[in-house]
Amino acid sequence: MTATTNTSISGASGKQPGRLSQRATVRALLDDDFIWDAAERLDALAADQLEGSHGGRPRAYPLVCGVIWDALVSVFGSARQVDVELSCVDSDWWDLIRRAAIKRAGILLPVEPMRRHHYRYLRDRYLTSNDTQLAVLTDTFTEHAARLAVEIGLCDPNGSGSLTHPSADRIVAGDGKVLTPRYKTSPNQRGTVDPATGEIRMRRADPDAGLHAVGGGDQAFGTKYVFLSTRGDARNQRIILAVDHSPAKGPGGEAATALAAFDRVLPLLAGTQAVVYDGAFRGTHLHHLITRHGIIPISRVHTAKGGTHRDRYLGEVSVNRAGGPASVQIHLRHGAPCVRQIAVDGTITLHPLERSKILRRQDRDSWRFYAEYRVPTTLGAGTIRLRLDRTTDDEDTGFNREEHLRAIPPADPDHDRLYGRRNDTESGNRLLDDSMLRERAHTVGRRRQLLNLTTWAALRNATAATQHTRHHTNDPPSLAA
Repeated sequence: MTATTNTSISGASGKQPGRLSQRATVRALLDDDFIWDAAERLDALAADQLEGSHGGRPRAYPLVCGVIWDALVSVFGSARQVDVELSCVDSDWWDLIRRAAIKRAGILLPVEPMRRHHYRYLRDRYLTSNDTQLAVLTDTFTEHAARLAVEIGLCDPNGSGSLTHPSADRIVAGDGKVLTPRYKTSPNQRGTVDPATGEIRMRRADPDAGLHAVGGGDQAFGTKYVFLSTRGDARNQRIILAVDHSPAKGPGGEAATALAAFDRVLPLLAGTQAVVYDGAFRGTHLHHLITRHGIIPISRVHTAKGGTHRDRYLGEVSVNRAGGPASVQIHLRHGAPCVRQIAVDGTITLHPLERSKILRRQDRDSWRFYAEYRVPTTLGAGTIRLRLDRTTDDEDTGFNREEHLRAIPPADPDHDRLYGRRNDTESGNRLLDDSMLRERAHTVGRRRQLLNLTTWAALRNATAATQHTRHHTNDPPSLAA
């Protein structure tokens, strides 16, 4: 994909890019580097895995055709409809793919269109037969997505914003999504007994489906996946950065899957200023993001039973003021530091402090964060500095500092503007549901579903890149075949 100089996220004209036609969407997919690079790496992996085999009949179609076909499922709605569209004599979809294969990879595809059984063979043998193949696919996707995000002006190291006031287009947001399976039957309850005959009948079920915790403490049945994305203020300017499967009973749950995804994505996006996630992240996860990546995490602060805000005593802190040294008692309430004041009648009042600056310091192999706060003039004025990540004293006392003290708590003026990026991920989930027939998974099993989701995400990214290029080019690219 050719890089585009981004002078303004929304473009000079101020107009928002419209939706692409079906043909333009397919062309955007074929013009994207991911399809071809992923197929090349998977071909190399297949050659290594089949080395020393007894050979056999060569494949009728190269592996890239399987990747393209899987992405087209999200365009046409089902693999069966892809078969109809490609094989129809009145359609030139296959000719479009053949011309792209010659232009991009120098591959001469057969004149006869690829059929559904060819796709299923490539998918089951070379794309989803083991986790190594999927790792190659998802790693390639993340590398290309991160590069594409920077090309269209997202998470730009030279962009606007700062650690104190992060820019919304330099945020990576994440969310979990429970994919509704094709079959409602639980894999543990497949057998049903006919009351009349006593015959045991086995019902179809997704072997990887299960119950997952979702927002509000409810549970949803299906297979769970974690998505990371970044976006600008313009319409259709979302870039999906990673897709990972979150097992129903895996160690660490959704939060562990999301952390692993952030570990892959953040080193590729040096311009990221903050990450946003929901209440699945607790203090230990926030500590990992702060110390390992030097990133400000923004997530929901958990409340005590009954929905009340927790009040945690931090200690006595020195105040830097013009009249000389002083100290105040600091309490942490709903993620924010407050000064405790006791009135004459014994009434206790907590005065929230205003954040003025966030500072970052790098050690040999980790990061430290500090925040400076202004003390109200009614309490003598001055400034205090607090450590935002866990200290050695915290480890000795068992104090979970990141759980109770947040760099940008909910009451902070920047919080709603930045945490809104997490809410925006719900619109991405809506687009995913709309791409599936009856909002159910196209396939059965986590491996096939992860392939579907990765190619769907690649299609969305290619569409966003094409719309960005058109919006920042005086003459839109020709759609002629």
